[in-house]
Amino acid sequence: MTRYKLVSLCLSSLALIAAPACGDREKTTADSDGSSSSSSASASTTSGEIPTTSDPTTPTTTGAESGSGGATDGSSSTTATTATTAPPACMDPMEGAPNNTECADASGCGCESGKCFLVPILGGWCGECLGDVDCAPGGCTVPNPIDGVGSTCNQGEPGAGCQSDAVCTDPANLHCGSLLAVENIIDVSTCGECGSNADCADPKKPNCSPTYDVMNFTGTYVCIEDGAVPNAEGCNLTDDGMGAPIGNAACMSGFCGEANVMGLLKVGVCGECNSNEDCMKLDPPKTKCNDPQVDLNAAALVASFCS
Repeated sequence: MTRYKLVSLCLSSLALIAAPACGDREKTTADSDGSSSSSSASASTTSGEIPTTSDPTTPTTTGAESGSGGATDGSSSTTATTATTAPPACMDPMEGAPNNTECADASGCGCESGKCFLVPILGGWCGECLGDVDCAPGGCTVPNPIDGVGSTCNQGEPGAGCQSDAVCTDPANLHCGSLLAVENIIDVSTCGECGSNADCADPKKPNCSPTYDVMNFTGTYVCIEDGAVPNAEGCNLTDDGMGAPIGNAACMSGFCGEANVMGLLKVGVCGECNSNEDCMKLDPPKTKCNDPQVDLNAAALVASFCS
């Protein structure tokens, strides 16, 4: 899968899988009371006429065919039947597919591993895990929809996927921080030095700042000094409580801007400006601030700039 595949996937709709419930249908048995047959038989006996021959073109009913009444009392019975509904078929075109194969059935029936990691809008891939519980004592790294790589288990190393601090094993990277998140779609969290500024104990490095590995759909958080991040590198978009990103302090330019990917993913990128007003302050002044971007084809961050 090419990196451009993400664009196509983002425009596609998610196939929601609804598996119908199944179960045995109740058995139904309808037994006639045989009253008509009994009346007929009684009438024949009264008249004294005992039939000795039958029309060769009329089928003869035996007791075994008639039911419990048999030939003796002329009663009839309907054979009991049972109807069952088969389990729903697997939504995937094949079963036992290897890891990294696209899948759509949440049950994992199409995957050799039995695990189909579904990412709404983007698709699903067969992989090793659906969460940290599948990888204990390590964590689960979510799929990379850019390259079409399924989920994998890790050892809790720096940059490894996680759902909690518990799976992070490196003494210097014990915090599980959310790096890339799209609500109700995907959350890329990894083990790093910090999850927030509060985790940065060194007063010389007070900023918890993200480093992005766009190509591999991952990255990590590190504690850094003020003004240490150059333009076109990642920064923290968390609100500082006054309406500005806390990443402003970590950027050399003082501007941490928001790059919006397909209206889904928001990534902080250090750049030349955050608004047109910032550009007006330049010498000579400029009038327009061009937003930062994420170039999926080049797997790179693009800084904001004034024009």
